[in-house]
Amino acid sequence: MTGTIILIARTADLVPRSSSAQLPGRHAEPDDQEALAHLFHAAYEAVGLDSANGGVDNLDQAKEIVAGLFAGEYGTFLPEASPVVLNDEGEIVAASLVVERRAGEGLPDAPYIFELFTHSAHRRQGLAERLVRESAAALKEAGHERVSLRIREDNSPALALYLTLDFNRWQQEAEDDYL
Repeated sequence: MTGTIILIARTADLVPRSSSAQLPGRHAEPDDQEALAHLFHAAYEAVGLDSANGGVDNLDQAKEIVAGLFAGEYGTFLPEASPVVLNDEGEIVAASLVVERRAGEGLPDAPYIFELFTHSAHRRQGLAERLVRESAAALKEAGHERVSLRIREDNSPALALYLTLDFNRWQQEAEDDYL
């Protein structure tokens, strides 16, 4: 597996400046765990990522991670900052899942986008950007000034998205200088 990088952005910089049409969706709910696990697994399987490369190995592992997320194992889950996009049949096709602060050492003291994934049939439609912006708007409304995430350093499409959205590389020693 290649290395990962941590990115951070100001929530105010991510909030849409104009009112765009709302995504067809709602906030993630505990009853969504099964559907989220299936989408999580399928999204990584479609691009060939297993757990050694930042993805998941199988559906059971995806279910375990999603259940742990809702149970608070990775930090306090923030459903109000975790939008999901629904298709015409009401199925979840994209999601941004956010925790208040990611559990673990060497991470910013800021809300954290734990996972952002889109079904392969719904990629390249701007859903990921809109989900990040919706998460940031909810976080800003709740009083959070920043949002962070971690990606594989060789994930060029994700890196391009986050740099376009004014995310910056976070380094622990620079934390005090960020604000």
